[in-house]
Amino acid sequence: MADSKQTILGGTAIKPKERHGWEAVRYLLHNPETGEILTRTPKSWLLITGFYLIYYSCLAGFWAAMLNIFFLTLEDHQPKWQAADSLIGVSPGVGLQPGQMPELVDSTMIAFNFESETDQGKPGDANYIAGWKGWADRTQKFLKKYDDQDTCKSSTTGCFAPSQLGDCATYPYGFDKGTPCVFLKLNKIFGNTNEHCKAADVDEPKDEEKPCTLMPDSLKAHVKAQSDQEQVWIECHGEYPADRENLNTINYIPTSQGFPAKYFPYMGKIDAQGNVLDYQSPIVAVQFAGAAKNQLLHVECRAWAKNIGYNKRDRLGINHLELLVLGNEAAKKVGS
Repeated sequence: MADSKQTILGGTAIKPKERHGWEAVRYLLHNPETGEILTRTPKSWLLITGFYLIYYSCLAGFWAAMLNIFFLTLEDHQPKWQAADSLIGVSPGVGLQPGQMPELVDSTMIAFNFESETDQGKPGDANYIAGWKGWADRTQKFLKKYDDQDTCKSSTTGCFAPSQLGDCATYPYGFDKGTPCVFLKLNKIFGNTNEHCKAADVDEPKDEEKPCTLMPDSLKAHVKAQSDQEQVWIECHGEYPADRENLNTINYIPTSQGFPAKYFPYMGKIDAQGNVLDYQSPIVAVQFAGAAKNQLLHVECRAWAKNIGYNKRDRLGINHLELLVLGNEAAKKVGS
């Protein structure tokens, strides 16, 4: 005879007792029936806390060990990968100073009223034109970093004295006369030495694979006339025919028009004896002494060396700027 009490297979689910309102909150904080606190018994809380303490301690120890091993592969005062082995490579960028004010930091235009010390309007206004003082003050701030190096011997690597900049070393740096000075330098690449273009290199037939042969004729003649040809040369020119026509006189200071090899390679701020150096990159001042007034000029400045590449789109080996020198009458018409 079959058992009258049939067992229902799988019937193990039990509907939990429903609680509402403050009763549900009280049972969440402490369930007197099971002894649970916040849905776990004290033993369960102890076990899970111990597990995570051990887990994260092991994880932190492993991370610290891996970080320590990584640091053991690095030098204290120099990068592990240098020159051609590094991501930067051997082609330094060309930096330009003075920089823009923070409000216009994304602009490459040097625009100012050389007949006014103060600004016209405020940055962002349609009629805004800077006076020459702001540009001169930012130039002074930039050159101040070099002031303490005037006592250095000129032959010492990593020591560039601003007294070498002639008229472009004196405030307000030509901005008040409409003949502004800008300052170019090569970005620092640790341990990088430059391959210089010498007279024998520039005399070769033009070849796209040989940058020195592509120099403008005026720069080639300048290189041949220099007694020290171990330099990275700088040359600036108007980008378009109209710019070249209205950018008549460009002065370079020092007159060598380059960065001498004695300042390279950059080896950090600590020398072989462990002395801390206040290294500042050498600079070449470019004075636009014959720039046409009240006309926007596009200017390209290029660094010339065998190891420095050139790409106009990516601004490789060059620095591009726009120059707009206005007088009082022209400034009044801006934004009108």
